[in-house]
Amino acid sequence: MNAVSGAPSEIRGVLIPLERYSLLLPNAAVAEIIDYRELQPAGGLPQCVAGVIEWRHRKLPVIQFERLLGLSQVQASQRHRIMACHSLQANAQRPFIGILSRAIPRLVRVTRDQLQGEPLAPELADAPIAAALRFDGQPALIPDLTRLEQLLSVS
Repeated sequence: MNAVSGAPSEIRGVLIPLERYSLLLPNAAVAEIIDYRELQPAGGLPQCVAGVIEWRHRKLPVIQFERLLGLSQVQASQRHRIMACHSLQANAQRPFIGILSRAIPRLVRVTRDQLQGEPLAPELADAPIAAALRFDGQPALIPDLTRLEQLLSVS
């Protein structure tokens, strides 16, 4: 613990590789890292949803974050992983959201000196992003899980 503020000096996080960025989430937001499996059609869900999988006896929508960011679509492969993330809303229609990762996510320890805030690029202004930053010198985004859940609830 940081003696001055009472805040922890580090948190454990998960770095999720995408095409151009990585997503950075607190470890507690991730329910499970799932090996890639074939996605079923996502009828009626927004374009950012690459498909759905059966997970823990429920349909888990899997978001391809590159679509939300306006980047090229990624062809899925066995190297990909699916991150099952907790929704942050207590009464969420979808208590879990899947995020497609380009490779195996990495557990990281996040300290204040590893983070450098960056302005959000104008083309990302409408994306469900809580913050843009550099983590250990690499571009990273913190997704807004509440907005993602709201986006999926509209459909």
